[in-house]
Amino acid sequence: MDRFSEIRSRWFSPLQMLELDACTRCRECVDACPVVRAGLPDGAMERIAGWRRLGTPSSRLILKLVKTPSSELDRVALFSSLFRCTSCGACAVVCESGIACAPLWESMMGAGREMGFADAAIEQIAGTVVQDRNPFGGSDGERGAWIPAGARIADVAPIGLFVGCTTAFRQPELGQAALRILERSGTGFCMLGETESCCGSILFRTGSWTEYRETVLAMIEDLRARGVQTLLVLCAGCLKTIALDWPRVYGGELPFRPVPFAVFLRDLIQEKKLRFGAGEALRVAYHDPCHGGRQLMHRLGRDWVFEAPREVLAAIPGLEVVEFARNREHQVCCGAGGGVKAGDPDLALRIAREKVAAVDGMDAAIIASTCPFCRRNLDDARERAGSSVEVLDVVQLADRMMVR
Repeated sequence: MDRFSEIRSRWFSPLQMLELDACTRCRECVDACPVVRAGLPDGAMERIAGWRRLGTPSSRLILKLVKTPSSELDRVALFSSLFRCTSCGACAVVCESGIACAPLWESMMGAGREMGFADAAIEQIAGTVVQDRNPFGGSDGERGAWIPAGARIADVAPIGLFVGCTTAFRQPELGQAALRILERSGTGFCMLGETESCCGSILFRTGSWTEYRETVLAMIEDLRARGVQTLLVLCAGCLKTIALDWPRVYGGELPFRPVPFAVFLRDLIQEKKLRFGAGEALRVAYHDPCHGGRQLMHRLGRDWVFEAPREVLAAIPGLEVVEFARNREHQVCCGAGGGVKAGDPDLALRIAREKVAAVDGMDAAIIASTCPFCRRNLDDARERAGSSVEVLDVVQLADRMMVR
């Protein structure tokens, strides 16, 4: 811990240093935390208190004076709590001091990792991302295997499509639905294809992104060289990473604008480039993904992140959109983010089952979202709970209902 000040200065901004002293212990974050509701005492308030005990000079001096220095167990408990955080950002929304919690946890993870505190499961996945450019260990050929033969994809175009690893390797049906919508609407577009790499989300969330800098820069340059001005993004986690984290690596504004695919879908509907047939009456519960919702509402605007997907669903005949008791910036996390799905899958499923139970109580047939990672965890929880609710992406629903 002798190098603590040096390590801290590398990972924390001056504003974050102030935020560490801003907590008033009001407990609002504790009540909002999905991990605490799942039965673990890991709220933001206690995490900040633990960090103060660990690293601030005044706290260390007091502990020495009362002869109760912080123990190794204290440090392990603090960093273990970080790896159980879904990085959902609900704590920031309710924080009376205005602490931007999610970036603060990411800085803590980076500093902690440099001090030797790392989660084995997260480290393994991070290593796979750096080595294979995806978290699943798939090959470049596998990344593009989902693309149908004959798909009309340009080499150069002002509109680009960023697919994301979960879609490419685990949910090809989502990517294929997006391609059908693009083709049906007459939209010319390009893709990175087999040269697309992981956006790096898990690396940014868990403090190991510096090892991935060159891969991110290569993708930005490739998209620029292809003439991309608008980058359509299918995954909420990728969207947050591209919109908030890539500019840090690039050193300024990106040469293209990342746009949620749901916003593009809404534009197509308003321009009458997509039409829907009459469908059966279905109640659809919309789940706001944390990374594509509250964590981007100040960057992309509430209309893009909250209203656009709802307006797409509302435009489909027969669908009735129903809301969770907590929605938009107050939405309850699905439980999969921040590396929790990999590091503590049982915790991720416990949190997701709360969402599934709520949907069953709403008599909804479908949970819709705009994040394939949310979809994956919610579907796993649905299967474990024996629920009949279907978990779909908004893009899949639009594809299913559109007139061919």
